Amino acid sequence: MFSLRIDDVKSGMTLAQPVFNMNGTKLLGEDSVLTEKMIQRLRNAGAKRIWVTDDSFSFLQGFAPQLIVGEAVKELNKAKSQILKGKTFDIKVINEVAHELVEQIIINEVPFAEMVRMKSTDTDVFEHMVDVGLLSIITAKSLGMDKLDMRFLCFAALLHDVGKLFIPGEILEKPKKLNDTEMRMIKKHPLISFDILSGIDGINKHALVVALQHHERLDGSGYPNGLKGSQIQLYSRIVAIADIYTALIREKVYRPKLPVYEAGEILWSQADIGLDRGLTSNFLRNVVAFPLRSMVKLNNGLVGKVVYQNSDFPTRPIVSVDGEMIDLAETPTVFVAEVVAYEHD
Repeated sequence: MFSLRIDDVKSGMTLAQPVFNMNGTKLLGEDSVLTEKMIQRLRNAGAKRIWVTDDSFSFLQGFAPQLIVGEAVKELNKAKSQILKGKTFDIKVINEVAHELVEQIIINEVPFAEMVRMKSTDTDVFEHMVDVGLLSIITAKSLGMDKLDMRFLCFAALLHDVGKLFIPGEILEKPKKLNDTEMRMIKKHPLISFDILSGIDGINKHALVVALQHHERLDGSGYPNGLKGSQIQLYSRIVAIADIYTALIREKVYRPKLPVYEAGEILWSQADIGLDRGLTSNFLRNVVAFPLRSMVKLNNGLVGKVVYQNSDFPTRPIVSVDGEMIDLAETPTVFVAEVVAYEHD
């Protein structure tokens, strides 16, 4: 599914989730096929953003984020044959893609973040790298990183996993637990990525570092070199978080995709251990967390409004349900199952 501003919604799209007003009254149900009259009704009721089904994407052929992301994947795929032949490839186009993605996210990051959530499978190395690039620069933007640094980061993220092209598909897509030999092969891909990129004249050094370090962890438990703490550079820390999160919300051959908020909780559980706590918190607030005044459905079936974002537990806000305040940070068995309505622009 895909989240759209109400002004971008078109007649014929299908709702993926019901729409509620801020009093909790349902305006339209899931699977409603929208008409102009319905869209105007939602606009009059104050709706800012709604969720539509993947099938509605046929109406978005001219939608800039979709075209840009598709172009990024296409350009990376053009380099695939050269990479597999051990030849260098033209990084100028990749630089241009990074530039365009950064420019668009500076303008409006939300459609890009929702496009990452929309897809269900993780079968393409290049699609994965583009998604990681998008989420990395959304994080960088929220950190106040300047445009040039965001471009360097995006370029590095777009190429961080090229070494996986040399890992046999039967290992990458194995439905069962990998054996020791297979795991050792998987753990070689950062080194392979580093070697590939090292052979390209004029390659930005950040791309080399991120390729090598994106599986390193602050506690030394990562690979390939078991680096710790400050040995792991900032760009690598950002890409590591985006890489894990993107993998969690994708369907794998060995498990279904995880809801974005469950993925967020898993990510948060790794803060202070292997991931940078401050960066993880920032990522969750900007990619996963629940905007103030959004309507959310809890796993117990109750629907309420987010009234406070808990900085210590970004995936567990305080929710008002019929005037009763529920602090999800203090109720471990109750959590947000889904967002049902946004009241932010």
